[in-house]
Amino acid sequence: MKKSFLIISLLFLSFSLFAQGNVRFGFTTSPGISFYSGDSKVQDTKGARFSFNYGAIVDFVLDNNERYAITTGLTIDMNGGNISATPLTKEAGSYAKLTTKNQYLEIPVGLKLRSNETSSNLTFYGTLGIVNGFRIRSRGKYEFHQILPGNARMEGEDYGTNISEKNIKIKDLAFYPSTIKKVNPYHLSLHFEAGTEFRVSDNTSIIGGLYFRNGFTNVIKDADNDRIVARGLGLRIAVMF
Repeated sequence: MKKSFLIISLLFLSFSLFAQGNVRFGFTTSPGISFYSGDSKVQDTKGARFSFNYGAIVDFVLDNNERYAITTGLTIDMNGGNISATPLTKEAGSYAKLTTKNQYLEIPVGLKLRSNETSSNLTFYGTLGIVNGFRIRSRGKYEFHQILPGNARMEGEDYGTNISEKNIKIKDLAFYPSTIKKVNPYHLSLHFEAGTEFRVSDNTSIIGGLYFRNGFTNVIKDADNDRIVARGLGLRIAVMF
């Protein structure tokens, strides 16, 4: 956490040193929810998890009226999701569950459109862009229970495998229908955002908005290459200078 904050602070300072009149800087924090979505008929991805995003943002203004800007920055995103499955053999009592806790270093790139400022110092904005996410850390709560078929059990034995771990590294985990190898190191998502900006002084504004992210690339790498993408909803709170 301290290392991530230091990286963001150094980036913000570097941008400030080279700033021109058409560049705006700020800090953002965004609580929200994240969840997974997949195409597998065997795996279930129901359930959402709390997510949190924070970091530095930069707007490169493209016109004198500040209505168009390229927005980017450097943020830390903490998110996750749920995956559960039962074996194709439908052996009663067998199941696998994984709840992920992932951390990404993100570089968003988007186009921001702003309205004219109202008499109440309010400006409305919308943003469309992509988010490049680079995995920093991935841990999970993992359960794997495998009931042996009746003719394969030894007397008095119920389980072939019984694993329950709360903070396990996500690497080569037994699962259904195939082994989960890892959380992929790169994640790309589409980002939609809309909100308002309130000018409190000539050089300072407070931003509040809502955003939705739709993942493009697989979050999880498994032996069958099943498609599982991350999605999220969040509340944008930021201060721009």
